[in-house]
Amino acid sequence: MEPSSLFPDDPSRRSKRPQAGIISRIHHENFMCHSNLDIDFGDFVNFITGQNGSGKSAILTALCVAFGCRARGTQRANTLKDFIKTSCSSALVQVEIKNQGEDAFKHELYGDVIIVERKVTESASGGITSRNNQGRKIGTKKEDLRELVDYFNVSTTNFFNAFFDS
Repeated sequence: MEPSSLFPDDPSRRSKRPQAGIISRIHHENFMCHSNLDIDFGDFVNFITGQNGSGKSAILTALCVAFGCRARGTQRANTLKDFIKTSCSSALVQVEIKNQGEDAFKHELYGDVIIVERKVTESASGGITSRNNQGRKIGTKKEDLRELVDYFNVSTTNFFNAFFDS
């Protein structure tokens, strides 16, 4: 059986696919070793591959930072400003999350896509902003992000324990 036959592109199956809480895209600037990186994810399993030191862990770290993880919680830095690429003054991480269907989170506010953005500067601790599918600011408080993360059952602590413990 070929892998493509496991998930046939059948319209009756398409409506049953989960369309809320799926990370569809990550963008980051001046984050760890990356100057500017955009990755579009598929709906199911995604693999991040590359040479040692090419920035695979930086992508996973960026996801966790966007979802509110503290720098020490990533086991990669002591403060958020440590994630700013050398010789740069700020870093930006944006994550796009699908928000469609019956499991959508506050669809009337966010629409079909939720954008979580975290900006880190040398002087600021890293403001978190949530935006709707048209880029309009919806939330700027930690509680807004916590509600979103809880709703979609995201656990950055378990994530890092699973992938980065020796």
